[in-house]
Amino acid sequence: MREETLLIIDSSEQNADLLYRTGFFIPDPAIFVEHRKKKMLFLSDLELERARKEARVDVVFPLSEYRKRISPKRRSKAGFTDIVDLIFKEYGIKRAVVPGRFPLKYADELRKLGYKITYKKREPFFEERLKKTPREVGYIREALRKTARAMGIAIEMIASSEVRKGRLFLGGKELTSERIKGEVNAELSRMGYVASHTIVACGVHSSMPHHSGEGPIFVNQPIVIDIFPRSQKNGYFGDMTRTVVKGTPSAELRRMYRAVLEGQRLAISLIRDGVKAKEVHQAVVELFKKLGFETGNIDGKQQGFIHSTGHGLGLEIHEPPRIGPGDDVLHEGNVVTVEPGLYYERLGGIRIEDVVVVKKDGCVNLTRYPKVFRV
Repeated sequence: MREETLLIIDSSEQNADLLYRTGFFIPDPAIFVEHRKKKMLFLSDLELERARKEARVDVVFPLSEYRKRISPKRRSKAGFTDIVDLIFKEYGIKRAVVPGRFPLKYADELRKLGYKITYKKREPFFEERLKKTPREVGYIREALRKTARAMGIAIEMIASSEVRKGRLFLGGKELTSERIKGEVNAELSRMGYVASHTIVACGVHSSMPHHSGEGPIFVNQPIVIDIFPRSQKNGYFGDMTRTVVKGTPSAELRRMYRAVLEGQRLAISLIRDGVKAKEVHQAVVELFKKLGFETGNIDGKQQGFIHSTGHGLGLEIHEPPRIGPGDDVLHEGNVVTVEPGLYYERLGGIRIEDVVVVKKDGCVNLTRYPKVFRV
């Protein structure tokens, strides 16, 4: 069987597969070729010395050396595919496999040069990413510890606030989604993590799963807090959601919270090596229906349990496997979120999220943070 040559043209800050294979953050696009088990990285002179010390590859080459081989007339207009052409000719490469996200422009140009370029349909490009090593689990566990510290700041701000005319105030100033997110993101930055699109969504905003939240925080209304930072050192993500209320939630909200918590416990109890993800998801769907929480078109909007039960977590915030209605199967070593939720416009939303690592006979919860509704 012919061994495949692998090709990636991208920056590792944008491409998790490139980061996984090289262990090296590159802000600008580079060329990665894996040929006959030899990993080669071609990048700008700016990153050369750092890459030679840090990148987990066999050899590092400067792009400038290859640019010099291009004729002076063409050099100013030469792009990455011109350099790949030189590399492939040097190593006698005639075909390569690229990720599904590989730019069409590069693929078309290489095909015009006579190379056979095929793409890998399954993601991720390096499927071994799906089974996390103990080292990777450690990175995610550490990210979750930092996430928990940030979550504590958010919830303490809410818990310490005072109520004035239905709104929350802290230190004499109105408490807003923006103010809480600012403190959360600043703390994560101090700890070496980048948080983007942190969610602090109150009231009607909480009924939209990915609404980041804006404006005042209100008493007696659910506040969905979803924090998913990425380590600036190793690239691994944490992910956690808690829903809290300052004041007295309605009986409907309390019942809804108990249902989501029960749904999460059920899902976690079912996760183990070899289980079909859709069986876990469907069990939560059926539980919610049994408890009286319908999902579907309500008043012209999709409401209820309107997303999957979870997703893979690692070098990407959303990666396979997914715990939803699809055909994914969970395997030992997968790290996945478990985050059922219920969303109704007139009530708001409730979501609770932990992260677990799949084991042979169950799973281990990596998240260490309490689940308390009233604060």
